[in-house]
Amino acid sequence: MNPHFAWWRAAQTASSKTRERFSLTYSYSSLVWQALWVLLMVSLSLSTSCSSVQSSIEEIMTGEPPADKTYAGRQHFPVTPTEAVECLIAIAPKEGWQVVSTGEEYSTQGIQGRFFRIERIESISNKPALSGVFYAEPSGSFVHVSEQNGLPESLVEPLIAEIKKTKRDR
Repeated sequence: MNPHFAWWRAAQTASSKTRERFSLTYSYSSLVWQALWVLLMVSLSLSTSCSSVQSSIEEIMTGEPPADKTYAGRQHFPVTPTEAVECLIAIAPKEGWQVVSTGEEYSTQGIQGRFFRIERIESISNKPALSGVFYAEPSGSFVHVSEQNGLPESLVEPLIAEIKKTKRDR
């Protein structure tokens, strides 16, 4: 293969007053690999930048905003986990639930929040008790919403209303 020369501008060295010309030799195969690398980077950037276009088009076509991908079955509250459990204890009987037990949730990093265990007051079926945890976060707390392991969906709205009422009364 014939080498391809890429010339850099002439530079004066510190030891002499003469100017020297630097050259860098490339083989054609290395230029091909560099071109393929640039093509790969351009295609990756285009594919990632156009991913939001699909959701925008879906929103225009259906008229509905796209689903919140950060939801993930969590409900956030602007209160501490302890206050959230207290509000849950207050509203559970009104909604047909009973809080059986509560306590601190521990992990290897220390206290992570407050757990709760709830049961139906009148057990129509043999559904087991549900357990969940109000996890601490900088803005307050959050809980997983689930009918199998977490806060039941039917208790979310009453709990939000109780928390708003509690915060307003302070």
